[in-house]
Amino acid sequence: MQQTPDEGDQAPNVGDSARPAEAEAVVTPAERTTVLWLSNASHAANHFQNGMLSVLWVPIMEELGFGLFQLGVLQAIRSTLNSVSQGLYGFLTPFFRRTRILAFANMLMGLGVMLSGFAFSFWSFVGSRVFAATGSSAQHPVGASLLSGYFPKARGKVLALNASVASVGSFLAPLVATAMLSYIGWRQVFFVLAGFSVAFGLVYLFFSERRSVDERRERGTRSKLREGFSNYRLVLKNRNILAISLVMMVGAGGRGGGVNDLYLIPWMRTELLLGPWTAAWAKSVQQLGGIVGPLGFGWLSDRLSRTRVLQASLVLSAFGSWLVAVQDGALVPLFVSLAVYGAFTHSRMTLTQPLVADSVTDEQLDAAFSIFYTIGFISTPFWAILTGALMALFSFQVAFSVLALSYLLGVVLMFWVKDMRKVPAAT
Repeated sequence: MQQTPDEGDQAPNVGDSARPAEAEAVVTPAERTTVLWLSNASHAANHFQNGMLSVLWVPIMEELGFGLFQLGVLQAIRSTLNSVSQGLYGFLTPFFRRTRILAFANMLMGLGVMLSGFAFSFWSFVGSRVFAATGSSAQHPVGASLLSGYFPKARGKVLALNASVASVGSFLAPLVATAMLSYIGWRQVFFVLAGFSVAFGLVYLFFSERRSVDERRERGTRSKLREGFSNYRLVLKNRNILAISLVMMVGAGGRGGGVNDLYLIPWMRTELLLGPWTAAWAKSVQQLGGIVGPLGFGWLSDRLSRTRVLQASLVLSAFGSWLVAVQDGALVPLFVSLAVYGAFTHSRMTLTQPLVADSVTDEQLDAAFSIFYTIGFISTPFWAILTGALMALFSFQVAFSVLALSYLLGVVLMFWVKDMRKVPAAT
């Protein structure tokens, strides 16, 4: 039975069926398809570049002379700035089209990736990754808001597809990186990757997003500022948004690469003594699970209670994390456990995004996704450092067992989340 939101939830006054009709009327199916696959492709390229780092870390660490602790510090700095940037991008949408923001962000990411290839020390590499992270951080909040606006009645399915296509990039990344390192050095890999970001930036630059999808841009500057601050204030008062964001925050994995890209391959190479290609395939299998899982859970969330489906995925994420923790190097159980782990943990992003979109009006989408990603990703540095410390002081098994418990805390928090949908489930 559909729950009625209380006043503190600041739920939309109208359902999806009553969203601005003019947006539905003027946007053609061809335009929707273009927006969908442009966002999917750039998201996949974003994940592809970040996923390649899981293989590149070993030669980078050897040449620049830093270890696992410094790797955790680098990830903490990068993730913190990434979270802050995600929170700020929502302020830009009243002034600029979302596609223009994504154009600038992709070019900024390309600059950071290129500078990574010129790094001469640990701290110069940190600086270049900060540039890249600031650019890549726009993809999640702005891209999710863009898709939610174009597909108001199929958000679960569309956002699940977006997450799964992004995981295709993550799936290919370890294999392509391993192959590239057979022919060129890690610096040259970064130079090649920079071109992808610049290319997508140019495509976004020349794509014209319909103004009727977001007519508030026609207002004056002062009006836009007032609207922006008002939307952020309303979203911060929305208890449903805050609860969903906390669910994203407490679960250790499943937000981008995070601990998976940092530690899985080093663990397989140093403790399980797997070769580079075997470790790369194992990491890709984990990402393969991340392609299939979100599609299935997203399909279910459009037909059943989003909150109950998300709770089920969190319980299964805890099981998948524990399954990986107990692996001893036997290849078949390792590959199966990584596939299961990827399928469940990557589904949380797919399921939380539609809940966010359903909890606010169209005008608040940008602010809602910015706040959601800021809060949800702000714990990434904590999990990166904690996981590295637990691996150094105890073992990988202890570290991933702790990660498994984090998802169970998310299950508890889900009891404060309500499914705000006002339209029948998709058929």
